[in-house]
Amino acid sequence: MSERALSFFHGSVPTAVYPALRVGLAGIFLVRHADWLRPWVFLEHHRFVRGLMFLESTPAEPALLSPMISGFWLSEAATRALVYARTLLAVLLLLGVRARASAVGLALVSYALLAADRYRYYHHLHLLYVSVAFLALAPIGASWSLEHAAARLLHRVRGTRAPVAPVAISDAWPLQLIRALPLGVYFAAFTSKLDPEFLRGDVLRGLERFQVLKGGFWELVRDLVGYRGVATLAGLAEIALPLALMLRPTRRLAVVLALGFHAGISACMPVYSFGAQMAVLLVAFLPQRTFAPSRTP
Repeated sequence: MSERALSFFHGSVPTAVYPALRVGLAGIFLVRHADWLRPWVFLEHHRFVRGLMFLESTPAEPALLSPMISGFWLSEAATRALVYARTLLAVLLLLGVRARASAVGLALVSYALLAADRYRYYHHLHLLYVSVAFLALAPIGASWSLEHAAARLLHRVRGTRAPVAPVAISDAWPLQLIRALPLGVYFAAFTSKLDPEFLRGDVLRGLERFQVLKGGFWELVRDLVGYRGVATLAGLAEIALPLALMLRPTRRLAVVLALGFHAGISACMPVYSFGAQMAVLLVAFLPQRTFAPSRTP
């Protein structure tokens, strides 16, 4: 790899961004995989999730087994055990208890549940699990951590010196990898739209016919620019946003525009937790990398 390419991973960023990503993604994980919030707010996944996700989906006989990995299937007892383990690991990740190990375990357990049944797969869940796995590369337990709070309390009770304060600056390379996730999402979405049927607006008409695209905001945009116009603008946004996010002078503005873009999508069609996930991942673009001054011999 060239020195120029390696320089992409050099530099430092404020450590606080990593725990912020941890708390955001773990919180979304717990909300998306259960219906805790049903008494206060109805979310899209509440239509088919009762209690903990996948616990209620054990098929009745005669059951169709369709694992994503040939021969890999889980019994009802094994599924239940993994679902409970998934929930516990998500709580530990949220609280910062053995944060990096919790992130690894959460990603592995989540993918095991998906691998046992191809009908459990959603694109946004795949993105969420990959994001959690990438968190394990970063110092996500450096602050906002139950472990650190407990250690400080213990030292205070004992009257001993408090533990060393968390490091304020950390390596940037894990953040650069996390940034690659939303960039990849945008580029993939853009290339998928390079199709005459989509650019003519035919796909949007079909989605509207099946009540996937609906609502006042959708009707406003559709009437303003038409199906073809919406298709063109969506493609342009999905190539312009990643380019703007990669450039330091336009990065902060691109984050704001991207948040608006995802809010608009969420207002028009069901995307479950995708918009919230992208909003958290966009936080990774806010810190600016700094570089240590070069040393002269």
